[in-house]
Amino acid sequence: MPQQLGTKRRYSGPHTPRRAQGRGSRAAHSPVRNEAYFQTLYTTPPSFQRLGQQNPSLAALLNGTHLDFTHPSALPRLTSALLSSDFGISITLSANRLCPPVPNRHNYILWLKALLDSSGASYADTYEAERRVDGLDIGTGASLIYPLLGCAQRQNWRFVATDTDALSLEGARANQGLNKWLGGRIRIEDRGRVETPLIPLDELGIEKLDFAMTNPPFYTSEAELLGLAAQKKEAPPTACTGAPVEMVCEGGEVGFVGRMIGESLALKGRVQWYTAMLGKQSSLEALIDILKKHKINNYAVTTFIQGSRTRRWGLAWSFLSRRPSVEACRGVSSIAKTLLPPVTEVTIYEGAMQNQDPSDPVLRLTKMLHDTLTSLDLRQWTWDEHRLRGVGFSQGNVWSRAYRRKKAREASASASLPDTDISACSFGFSLSILAETPDTPHSRPVLLRWLQGDDESLFEAFAGVIRRCLRKDDLKSS
Repeated sequence: MPQQLGTKRRYSGPHTPRRAQGRGSRAAHSPVRNEAYFQTLYTTPPSFQRLGQQNPSLAALLNGTHLDFTHPSALPRLTSALLSSDFGISITLSANRLCPPVPNRHNYILWLKALLDSSGASYADTYEAERRVDGLDIGTGASLIYPLLGCAQRQNWRFVATDTDALSLEGARANQGLNKWLGGRIRIEDRGRVETPLIPLDELGIEKLDFAMTNPPFYTSEAELLGLAAQKKEAPPTACTGAPVEMVCEGGEVGFVGRMIGESLALKGRVQWYTAMLGKQSSLEALIDILKKHKINNYAVTTFIQGSRTRRWGLAWSFLSRRPSVEACRGVSSIAKTLLPPVTEVTIYEGAMQNQDPSDPVLRLTKMLHDTLTSLDLRQWTWDEHRLRGVGFSQGNVWSRAYRRKKAREASASASLPDTDISACSFGFSLSILAETPDTPHSRPVLLRWLQGDDESLFEAFAGVIRRCLRKDDLKSS
């Protein structure tokens, strides 16, 4: 089972937003940091003592290494300190709007990066620094937290941030102005008319987006909000100051994201990934059922874990056929397997070293793969010697006996295949010879990745072809 995004990003502070007061420390610019830095950020709890040394207003609330979260300014001061220290972001937090927990919001951005990096149009299945990415943040809030975090981590990311609440828009514009390093990469739009689309591409003059994201209102009504709060056995460690406009909407989060799904059925591939963060697993399950009802089978789920108690869930769906990695799409272990999206990768072989020269298994496996794949009527097959990774595309099942017999009967069987746009191919894949690991010191795993297509049976059948191919190699070396 792949690691769930955020499972190690545990956070020692309380999870409920507090009264937000004051202005965070100002960072002159967002420092350039590598991907490894952001991936490992918050894998251990932040040091309050270190943050206090950098932020006097936070230090005033520290008792040694302990932060007094009962103080109404504790969480907003901590949020400001984390954003300044860890991302180079300056922020002002409104007293009567939600104060976002930074690690939780950061995990959403990490998941978006994993989705986009593993399903890009180049099929590189990795981060491409030069790639421009355009996203929409629906209901950005007064903090503007998601666009700020995204732009701080990826220099070529741009956002359109929308909201319907005047005070939230005022706060978002103020926070945009505090971060001059943005250079115009965030566009804030007032969507105050309630009945307007959540994803208003035409009204905003946008042809396509790489993603849309939202952290929707959780409750169906103010009565539900107050009722659930009254049912809690213990008082929360901090007081929530979120306004009803941020926390309540018709139908709650299921209604809100259901509305997104409805709009996506018309927009389809104009947005590559439609995504949402959810507060209840039951909401995730209900929304997956809606996707399945509409026969959307390219979707992704994940779990965001903050601290020891708080869980959130991520849901994404796409009408394009480019498939994300298992890490990005199957990061939930607590739901029924029938609700999980299709598996998109499998380790199909581990070849024995048998005291041979370390380079020999790689050469042998490369040749076996090359010989098998060049014998098929693939539309494209390329091998990257540096990455030990090949990428191929086919128009359907070209390895079956039926297909081979048909080709043998055709007079044009030896003719070259017509040029085909690989993005239109019904099946795309990659094969990678992986490095040895401490657990497998004498073997080289081979990873098959499903990169493109709507037919899971093609992926499963092709995996069988590669297994049989490499099983022959196993017999030769035994």
